[in-house]
Amino acid sequence: MVEATIEMTCLVGLQGSGSARLVHAASQFDCDILLVCNERTANAKNVMEVMRLPARAGAKVMIQAVGRDDAVAVKVIAALLSA
Repeated sequence: MVEATIEMTCLVGLQGSGSARLVHAASQFDCDILLVCNERTANAKNVMEVMRLPARAGAKVMIQAVGRDDAVAVKVIAALLSA
């Protein structure tokens, strides 16, 4: 398992196109990816779950990945949330 906690700097947050981009990126990896924000957890490959997270600019988000390419997945998702 690989995990990282980042602070969201993306002004758009995870609503609309932000969540769609994140889910598209997460779907490219052969691992399970979870996002945790304010005690809520979402499967990073499920757009509805991602949109329900209370993640806005300034929020802390933990990214957890388990699987074959978990390290790369965490780096890519962290970069998207910090962009």
